[in-house]
Amino acid sequence: MLVIQDPFGRAIEYLRISVTDRCNLRCVYCMPEHGLPYEDNAEILSVAEILRLVRLLAKHGLKKVRITGGEPLVRANDVLALVTEIGKIPEITDLGLTTNAVLLAPHAQALKQAGLKRINISLDTLKPERFAKIARFAKYEEALDGLHAAEEAGFSPIKLNMVVMRGVNDDELSDFAALTFLRDLHVRFLEYMPIGQVTPHEWRAKYVSNEEVVQRLEELCDLAPVETTASSTSRVFRMNGARGTIGVISPISHRFCAGCNRLRLTANGALVPCLSDNYEYDLKTPLRAGVSDDDLLGHVRRAVSNKPLQSDFEGRAERGGSLRIMAQIGG
Repeated sequence: MLVIQDPFGRAIEYLRISVTDRCNLRCVYCMPEHGLPYEDNAEILSVAEILRLVRLLAKHGLKKVRITGGEPLVRANDVLALVTEIGKIPEITDLGLTTNAVLLAPHAQALKQAGLKRINISLDTLKPERFAKIARFAKYEEALDGLHAAEEAGFSPIKLNMVVMRGVNDDELSDFAALTFLRDLHVRFLEYMPIGQVTPHEWRAKYVSNEEVVQRLEELCDLAPVETTASSTSRVFRMNGARGTIGVISPISHRFCAGCNRLRLTANGALVPCLSDNYEYDLKTPLRAGVSDDDLLGHVRRAVSNKPLQSDFEGRAERGGSLRIMAQIGG
């Protein structure tokens, strides 16, 4: 098997697949309040097109797939079909889903039975009124219902992803950390990233480094480091007596590029080698032109040849941010 490597020798083992650019929330760090000019349905990759690409890449080193959006569960039937079929690919050993959980409750059990292994839930506050301000929709109870349904379906551990924003939700760090004592949850604190329409001024005002997050948590309790893989994007800790863990994901203050093994596929079929870069490569056109697997693989390799050595979020912010916002790229 000839694995796909970038120019710096990093093997590509992880593909994040955005199945839609649509979302049922309007989180302040992700989407504008008025929403987006969504792609026409005809421009969105079909289940069959996505599966063809995953099956091909699985023969060349792909091991991990995560389904994202937008909010992927606005295409719940297609997500279930993808999970079912990707779960049959022997080379894919890690299959996950990132969701805001608002639509998760009625689908959690079916997704588990279909072969989904892991769920990441984006939840930025534990306060209903604040949830409505951050997400611009009063859907806190629905999100909690989704979290509880995932636990009842047997997903364990579940990762909770919180984007830390100064003056918005950074007073809840201890509340989120405390959840790991009660349940087998892996709480992840993410740095606020200058992607899309976020201005440099707004980003700097809200940005909280994860060094500060760790320091503030260490003032409350001892944090014992937990070993992670070389490609992990997070530094992980466990508090004494906790069932779960806490982690910090630091794309700004501690770039995790050295072990980066991932690509992103947008809903309209563009391959994105780096989240902080505006470069993307069209795969939809060759897919729909019916090219051979060898030709399709060649398109992928050309895209990977443009994967940079490291991210440059701060430089991107100074130059006006990314062309796409997070909901269009895939989280």
